[in-house]
Parts: sequence; C-alpha cells; structure tokens
Amino acid sequence: MNCEGVDRFLDLYLDRELDPIQSYQLEQHLNGCPSCRGLAQELQNFRSFFRCNAPVYLAPPQLRANVLAAVRREKPKSELTFFRRPWIYAAAVLVVGLCALAILIPDNAKELSGQAVARYSQSLATDHLVDIASSDQQVLKPWFAARLGFMPPLADLQAPGYTLLGGRTDIIQNRPVAALVYQHDKSSVTLFCWPPNNGLLSKSNYLIAGSNVYTWGNAKCNYIVVSKLDEHELESFVDSLRTRTESGSYF
Repeated sequence: MNCEGVDRFLDLYLDRELDPIQSYQLEQHLNGCPSCRGLAQELQNFRSFFRCNAPVYLAPPQLRANVLAAVRREKPKSELTFFRRPWIYAAAVLVVGLCALAILIPDNAKELSGQAVARYSQSLATDHLVDIASSDQQVLKPWFAARLGFMPPLADLQAPGYTLLGGRTDIIQNRPVAALVYQHDKSSVTLFCWPPNNGLLSKSNYLIAGSNVYTWGNAKCNYIVVSKLDEHELESFVDSLRTRTESGSYF
C-alpha cells in the first residue's frame, strides 16, 4: 500500500472496518513511512480529543418523569403477555448462546502479544528502538501527550537495574500505542501500553518466538511487556512495574 492508499483508507482503518489483509498492508506502510504515521497519529489524537471534550446533555426532569409514567402504565400488560410471546423464548436462547460463545472465545491477550512481539523484533532488526532518546520525564511526558493524547506510565525502575532509554509510538491491532524501552545489561525490554477503552487485558504470560511476554491491565492502561530476557530476570521488572501501576505510582 502507498501513501495515496493510506489517505483513502485511514478512516476505515481507525474505525476497524478494513479487512485483515488491508489492515496489515496499511500497518506495514505506516511502519516505514513517518509522514503517514504522523497523519495517523494526528487523526487519532483528534478523535481522542473529541471523545474527551464532546458535550453531554442530560434529559430534562419532566421528560424522565413522563418516560417512567409510561413504563408504569405498560407494566401490568407486559407482565400478562410476557411469557405468551414466542420471540421471548428465541431471545432467551440467543442470550444463552451468546453467553456460551463469550466463554468459548479465547482471550485476545495472546493475539495482541503476538503483534507486540512482531513490533519488538522489528525494532531490534532495524535498530530503531526509540523515536525520542531520553529518560527525563519532563521531556517524555509532553512528547507522548502531543502524539497519543494520553500519558504512559514513566516508572523509574533504575533501582532493580533497568534504565529507561526513551520511547516511541507504535501500532498494535489498529491502535496507536506508547512503547517505552528499558535497558538491562545488554538486553532491551519494551513496555507497550494504551488506554483500556475496549476492555482490560488479562494477567497472563507467554513465550512467543523466543521472547517472554507479560500482559495485564488496569483503569489507567493496558500493558504488554516483551523481552528476550529469561523469565526470572524479567519477572523482577514486571513485578516492580505492576506494583507501581496498581498503586497509581507511575513516577
């Protein structure tokens, strides 16, 4: 996909209306084209700003009273005829079926983790770990806020031996995310995070393509940690970060 295609399909991409092949092609182009990636970030920032600032109107008290009165008038009739309607049984079957389906559908944490590992591996292969190299929170905070519209947790984890190198923006499953990169000895650890607008990630860990992955979520963000460090070394990082994020201590 070229820049013209991105301009044509970007709105559909952000609305998650593209088919998987087109989404993948567009993401590949965004990864290699700073101009289009910047356009995608600007559009996503505008959407986030609009969602946060759009006015909310409350119904007048009289309208509420009228609706409740109408409901009370219809209630006796509804109670008499409720179980006589065949569609009620069909709806009940449908609800049960959806509940069963919800139980059977696997958690998407593993799918997102696979995409995070791909982004992590690509950053290593291209030697492009960060867009901004800094551990100064006063530098990183406005940088991320201007591009993503939210603030990732900039936890100072130097005590257990992890140094914050900087960060970059990335894309996982059609959404812009923050990627914070830490250094431990000669290995890097990438923390991907984004607001949990579409639900929280479960607390899980995986081994994918030789990388250890940890996922979890809270009211602030969803988190995916990826590194080729062995499981025991990475656990200290994850435990420290979870403690800080769950307590609300990010800095």
